Amino acid sequence: MKRYLVYLTIFIWAFHGHSQTETEALLNAYANDHPELQETITIDISGLTIYEFLNSVALEHKINLSADADLTNMVESSFFEIPVKDVFMFIANKYRVDVEIVNEIIVFTKKQEERPVVEPPKPKEIEVSYNEENDFLSVKLSNEALENVAQKITDVSGRNLVIGPSLRDKKVSAYILNRPFAQVVEMMARSNQMVLTIDDNGFYYLEKALDMENNALSPKSKGKGIVSLASLESSAEVKVQENGFLSIKAFDADITALIAEVAEQLHINYFMYNRPDGLTTTLVSEMMTFDDLLDHAFKGKVFTYKKSGDFYLIGDQNVEGLRSTELIQLENRTIETVLETLPQDLLENIEIKEFLELNGFVVSGSRPRILEIKEYVKEIDVVVPMILIEVLIVQYQKSSEVQTGIQAGLDSEPRTTSGVLFPTTDLQANSTSVNSLIDAFNGFGIFNLGKVTENFYLNLRALENNSVINLKSTPKISTLNGHDAKLSIGETSYYFEQNNRLINSGLGNDVLQSGQWKSTDANLSVNIRPFVSKDEQITLNIIVERSTFLGRQGENAPPGKATQQFESMVRCLNGEMILLGGLDELDKQNSGTGTPGLSKIPVLKWFFSSRRKSNSKSKLHVFIKPTVVY
Repeated sequence: MKRYLVYLTIFIWAFHGHSQTETEALLNAYANDHPELQETITIDISGLTIYEFLNSVALEHKINLSADADLTNMVESSFFEIPVKDVFMFIANKYRVDVEIVNEIIVFTKKQEERPVVEPPKPKEIEVSYNEENDFLSVKLSNEALENVAQKITDVSGRNLVIGPSLRDKKVSAYILNRPFAQVVEMMARSNQMVLTIDDNGFYYLEKALDMENNALSPKSKGKGIVSLASLESSAEVKVQENGFLSIKAFDADITALIAEVAEQLHINYFMYNRPDGLTTTLVSEMMTFDDLLDHAFKGKVFTYKKSGDFYLIGDQNVEGLRSTELIQLENRTIETVLETLPQDLLENIEIKEFLELNGFVVSGSRPRILEIKEYVKEIDVVVPMILIEVLIVQYQKSSEVQTGIQAGLDSEPRTTSGVLFPTTDLQANSTSVNSLIDAFNGFGIFNLGKVTENFYLNLRALENNSVINLKSTPKISTLNGHDAKLSIGETSYYFEQNNRLINSGLGNDVLQSGQWKSTDANLSVNIRPFVSKDEQITLNIIVERSTFLGRQGENAPPGKATQQFESMVRCLNGEMILLGGLDELDKQNSGTGTPGLSKIPVLKWFFSSRRKSNSKSKLHVFIKPTVVY
């Protein structure tokens, strides 16, 4: 009964969804009756989705499991002797997966995200205030609908502000505090390309400015109570301090009017090729020069300036007379690498001429754009780390060979007895020596052997060779951060390549033979690409390849080649030596020849056979030590 209550509880949790604690209780209760969930897992996961991983675990441990195919998150984790239920709990918590038990089956589904209820935005309050005592009006507008602004001003002040039909969809911006009503309305109109007129009845009319320049000089008139645009103060406060710097407070101020006011106070001569009408700026600064003002006002815009003597030339950046030219020299990087990284938007309407001798380039274009390029180059013109890579190559070779046996035969002419007996045995005996040995055996009276023919010879061989070779090399190579460093050590072999060409001479076909010698290499090559992080940890992408020559199929045939290769990516500290791994080879050979039947009889086989045994063992280890050098 208790068991059924547990499963009833599990079903309720599964139906309504559950928290981390509920999921843990669910899996623990299920594991009590299913020991396969208590089995441990030791695995290193990389490159598998949640769906693939869960199904592989279920197959390995024979678990009834169903996983949603939408569980496509990649799993990258390592587990060492962790129970299956704890692994399921980890997956559910980390990747937000729902776990349910349905008919003795563990079901994994993607957790449904709860979408918050978005309340409709409240209408923005238009910030307009009016002081009836001194007739001061304050506005704080940022891209507000003119129709709503006019209604708000009319409501708080009691003054009738009327807008023309062409301004129904107009957006306005202004920031003016505690100024006379008429002045605020006029400046708001001026900074937003509108014309203000006032009639005899005290109505304020706002209309679209078709020609700002003409309107500035001759505003429209609908009565004798006219207020001229030129007669109102600017929306910017400009003061020249004792140290010569400017103090500016401007809010959505017309750039043309601001330049004119500042130039007048500083007694600066300027000429405008064309006026930046319609452009506004917001600026607050206590320490600013006239150049700083122009840089700020024209940044990101098509207008620029150029100083020529005592004159400032202002206008569109595409005007030929406003183009500037400047040499940008590099200190740490090369021209090629820097120019390749320049963004395309910085190169619009810009001409660049490279000077390799100066490690720099000349830029021609608008001054603001040149300043942007200089700032960009300054950020990337930094010292690139150089990495000194020491490669320690250790090669160990050990070989042994044993040859034993007796060889007998007949030659066309009698041979002479020659060879050595000690320390190795490689002896050739002629018929005379063999007959002397036979006579010695016959002297015992046990055997009576016959004599061999005059051209008979006998070879006796018992050789053993052992060799141990240790090779060690420590080449060094340097490269810049992010660039490949290559090292190759090996040998070259040559082979002859023959070409046959059929020639028809009229009398028959002749074969013209030609050929050439070609080369092939067998090398130990190491290719390393280092990357240095800010904490001077070095990541190395390493490729090691070793190739050796094998035997030839013919005298002039190309040699065979055996190749071993491994690729790895490792991380180490600056100045730390690491072992990449070893390439080991083991070669064993056991061969022999002999007389059929007799070569297998004990003792006699030594007289009727020859044997050859050889063992060869080779080890190659590669150590790498990178060092950062600035």
